[in-house]
Amino acid sequence: MANILEGIRVIEVASMAAAPNSTVILADLGAEVIKVEPLGGDPWRYGHLTPGLPPSKVAWTTYIQNRTKKSIALNLKKPEAQEVLHKLAATADVFLTNSPHPVQQSLKHTYEDIKAVNPNIVYASINGFGQNGPDRDAPGFDATAWYARTGIMEELRPKDGPPVALPVGLGDLGTAATLAGAVLAGLFHRERTGKGSEVSTSLMHNGLWANSCMMQAALVGTPPMPKFHIDEWPNPVSGGRFRTKDGRYILIMEINPNNIENLRDAFGADHLKGDERFATPQSRLQNAKALYDEMQAIVGSYDLDVVRKRLSDFGVNYGVAQTTAECMSDDHMIANGCFPEVEGADGIRTVDSPMQIHSEGYEKVKPRTPPAVGEHTMSVLTALGYSEADVKAMVEAKAAGLPG
Repeated sequence: MANILEGIRVIEVASMAAAPNSTVILADLGAEVIKVEPLGGDPWRYGHLTPGLPPSKVAWTTYIQNRTKKSIALNLKKPEAQEVLHKLAATADVFLTNSPHPVQQSLKHTYEDIKAVNPNIVYASINGFGQNGPDRDAPGFDATAWYARTGIMEELRPKDGPPVALPVGLGDLGTAATLAGAVLAGLFHRERTGKGSEVSTSLMHNGLWANSCMMQAALVGTPPMPKFHIDEWPNPVSGGRFRTKDGRYILIMEINPNNIENLRDAFGADHLKGDERFATPQSRLQNAKALYDEMQAIVGSYDLDVVRKRLSDFGVNYGVAQTTAECMSDDHMIANGCFPEVEGADGIRTVDSPMQIHSEGYEKVKPRTPPAVGEHTMSVLTALGYSEADVKAMVEAKAAGLPG
């Protein structure tokens, strides 16, 4: 079985989340990804020790950040390490970084630097706030650039309540998929024209795209969407959230007004069938609070298992507010291969990247255990023409690192 990106070499000079996650997608599609990281490793390797996250002895962040890659450790402040990077870039198809532009300049891996050694390279970059404007070099994380800056944080703020915290990596992972897609477009452009290119994205732009429904409304002069307490939602049968007897939440999403009878039957609400307050879409909107109260009274009388079965049996469009832990054993997610086992990791599973390509003779790469910091320094550098003595001399000079 071949892989879609078999034979494509990607050099990654990146840390933390969004950029390394994008190269995981490329590795899953068959690319050889060589991660260039500091001698102490990418800081997000130790993300599982972050205060506020659940304590863990397993370095879980590295499974969605570094799996299936090779790792070489270089101190890019050293001229000899920069020389290694340029030799490596000359052998590559893709060079991907999230270094801020001033860092790219000081450590000699700007687009111009890399293009000088490899004119056909697809150079991919990502930052917090884009390539232009006064904030182009400002530090950015998904919580700041993707979430707070773009209106999403305010859109999700509850009525009369403070902003809610962003789940870890939420903006990073979506942005990673955008950058991986841009790389694929760059490779396609090279396939057609023989020319390299520079592709980029930012956390801010991806946040605006994620919030584009509300942004587009604002762009045509529409006022902000009002905020509602849970029992004030203007259409309880489309977006209404209800609490079950055992404290779980479901969301009803019936867009088609012709399905209202299925919903009534699922709820066992025969007493509402002749109720003029709820007979038409217009009357339901006019009496939304009363309808919400009726629906909540019914849902609140049963545990989630009963509510779920009745809604499913009657074909109601609904969703359960699942916990992350419940997703791990979700039969449907498992059937779709969402949690493949990592080869060589003693049964640890990971989250499959979301890009699926089905074609005869193609198979997605099975996730492999993340490499140790500098695990491939010796093999990669000797393949470039350095002797073992050369590599050991660079290690002695703290320009390169081997696994310790």
